[in-house]
Amino acid sequence: MVARRGRAWRRRQRRKHENRPVSLGHEKSFVRFFQWLHRNGCKNIPLKPAIFPETGRGMMVTKPLTNGELILTIPKRLLITLDDIMDSYLGPYIERADPQLTPTQALAIFLICEKHRGEKSFWYPYFDILPEEYSCPAFFTEDDFRLLPNSLRGKAKAKKYECHRTYKELEPFFKVLADLFPDKDDIFVFKNFRWAWSAIKTRAFDVFIGTKTWSHLRDIETPSPTMFPLIDSINHSAKAKIRYHYNDQSQCLESRTETVYRRHTELLNCYGRADNDNLLLEFGFVVPGNPADTVTFHLVEDILEHLQPENNELLERKILFLARNNLISDLTCGVTGVSPQMLTVLMVLLCEQKDEDFWEDLRRGRFEENGADDIRGRKAARRLLSQRLRSYSTTLEEDEKLIEEVTSPCGRLALLYGMEKKRLLGYALETLQHSAKVAIARSVLRKLFSR
Repeated sequence: MVARRGRAWRRRQRRKHENRPVSLGHEKSFVRFFQWLHRNGCKNIPLKPAIFPETGRGMMVTKPLTNGELILTIPKRLLITLDDIMDSYLGPYIERADPQLTPTQALAIFLICEKHRGEKSFWYPYFDILPEEYSCPAFFTEDDFRLLPNSLRGKAKAKKYECHRTYKELEPFFKVLADLFPDKDDIFVFKNFRWAWSAIKTRAFDVFIGTKTWSHLRDIETPSPTMFPLIDSINHSAKAKIRYHYNDQSQCLESRTETVYRRHTELLNCYGRADNDNLLLEFGFVVPGNPADTVTFHLVEDILEHLQPENNELLERKILFLARNNLISDLTCGVTGVSPQMLTVLMVLLCEQKDEDFWEDLRRGRFEENGADDIRGRKAARRLLSQRLRSYSTTLEEDEKLIEEVTSPCGRLALLYGMEKKRLLGYALETLQHSAKVAIARSVLRKLFSR
């Protein structure tokens, strides 16, 4: 006889198939975490953890929030600051370190040690809710890297190499710390360092908190990374904004939302206007339909390689003109189509006139719509976009099938990144084709009404 499932189980099963968040507030680790926050002065928290269909694990508001409302007041003792590290048992070791450590290295070592201490650590409830693995480049395998487009693969590998290089640099210091944990020899292994390094890179805030100056660390003139329990669980949205202020008098971090929220929606914050390249490299995620995302084209490798102009003397003059007018940056396409600067660069490079005054007219937009220069520029742009699309080893349709087969979170992220770039290129191509039809229609109408 099969046991009959209860009402709660049936409700959870239904929610799996619905486009709504699923609360995690009942899980033991989160219950302990919120109790820890409350005991240490963080009261009346209008949030609870949940899984959201689009962003994954995040924070759900439990009541309506208004613009400017104070939502969180987190005491300094809950944060993990440089002061906490230097005042701890690690302080004397860090002071004697040769070469000196950076604040990021000191924080990574502190996270490794405190996580190993388990329930003896004051921050144990916080560490217990942190992911064991991240999807930033430090966790990418070679198979994951192969799923990234060539344009980002090198940068992503450099991020992983930075993590490896920093670990190797710290190996002599780790031997000095061996007497802290004489019964363990697997604490300062790369796996644990990679976890701490990724937690800092994806979750820490670079801020000045504290009044002490630590001369025993290098690169101390920059804001030091600080871990902010709870706040670092808030996901990114370009349209949201949370304002943070550290109150020196109360020694609390105060957070106010500048967005209106309904009950049971996700609390979001803007990490800054960043394209998907930066979001993947720094935080380990991408945003579908990111308004800040672009596909970049380079003057030499992409445009000149494609156009292959023959008159080198004239080409040199044109490049100098473009450089003087700051036109060789922002050669991109995005959610609004091909950038005006890219179209201008193409028109200047393709025009037959040698007069700089004519080039200046093109730069200022004083050219005939659907005229010879306009048509040449848009045609060249379409060819460049089509060529870039063909440069990918797979099509968007093939990626949509492949992403269902890839089980690695990093591999799925790599595929999603490439799919977003292909969508941008496809959208820009459609925009160019549409603008060409509109220009033709306007030209025909002008001729009709001018008779």
